[in-house]
Amino acid sequence: MRKNAPFMILVVSALIVSSWLLFKASQENVEPTATEQEEVAQASASVPSERLATTFADVELSQSLVPFDQILWGGVSKDGIPAISEPEFDPLSSATGPGDTLGILVELNDEKRFYPYNILVAHEIVNDTIGDANIAITFCPLCGSAIVFDRTVNGEVKEFGVSGFLFESNLIMYDRTETPSLWSQARGEAIVGDQSGTKLNLIDFQLLSLQTIRDDHPEAKILSSNNGFGRSYDFDPYSGYDTSEETIFPVSVTDKRFPTKEVFYIVPTEEKSIAIQIQQAPQDSTLVNEKLQIELTKKANGEVTVRATDGQALNGYYEMWFSWAQHHQDNGEVWSF
Repeated sequence: MRKNAPFMILVVSALIVSSWLLFKASQENVEPTATEQEEVAQASASVPSERLATTFADVELSQSLVPFDQILWGGVSKDGIPAISEPEFDPLSSATGPGDTLGILVELNDEKRFYPYNILVAHEIVNDTIGDANIAITFCPLCGSAIVFDRTVNGEVKEFGVSGFLFESNLIMYDRTETPSLWSQARGEAIVGDQSGTKLNLIDFQLLSLQTIRDDHPEAKILSSNNGFGRSYDFDPYSGYDTSEETIFPVSVTDKRFPTKEVFYIVPTEEKSIAIQIQQAPQDSTLVNEKLQIELTKKANGEVTVRATDGQALNGYYEMWFSWAQHHQDNGEVWSF
């Protein structure tokens, strides 16, 4: 009870303020003033929805970095999209999917593992361990955001699940601990809970087609479709979504400098986030951007490497333009071609 007291006080106070302002306006038979409307909006933004509060009653909801009115229910229950936590892998030779199937290739501890999108779409998170590396392979089909995280946080190995909620149309993960927090996949950061502000470290990976893996990485293992869920992965529920300018869920920023769903390669640095127009970057070349102080190498097969001009390797990830633009209006830089 002591743990939830500040949160309950916040909820009750906000509801009292909202109710009083609306009652006052109705009694006077006038529209609320702009100031009163702003106070109601602020009260609403500070209180989680009933569904969120019920689903995550064990989360310290009084600690939040984002407005609660921007956390939307995605239409599925907690774990309704089931993360994979005991992944099985098959030899690449057993893969029967079409060659243009995209997926995430991770190379760690002398092992290569390929996680195809057609499976990731149905699970969004794979908790995996390669040698002594504990990683989370994540994919949000609504944002085209493919990100691999180190899931060891302050010495504790996290297991992540799919919350069923979205922030700026993006996957919100939760950690399966006694006092969980909610994590924005796109930010790589806990946004609600006692770990709010904690960031996850990125793991390097390549986004490649199955055919490229067959040609250039035949020793890789592929995530098995026989993983205990009894699902078929032949159907794409998001077919056509990536060619539309519309998003299914509302977002707070509209930035039309580039097509809404164009996928960029994102490189976070200490001071800024750099969005590279990777689909337009010339293949089989190395380019240097002196202003941003980074060097980009894009091989003929699509493999991408980014370094600082001092030689330091920089890990990145992939994300649709509209999704990146939600979070980086203040610290974002674009490298276009």
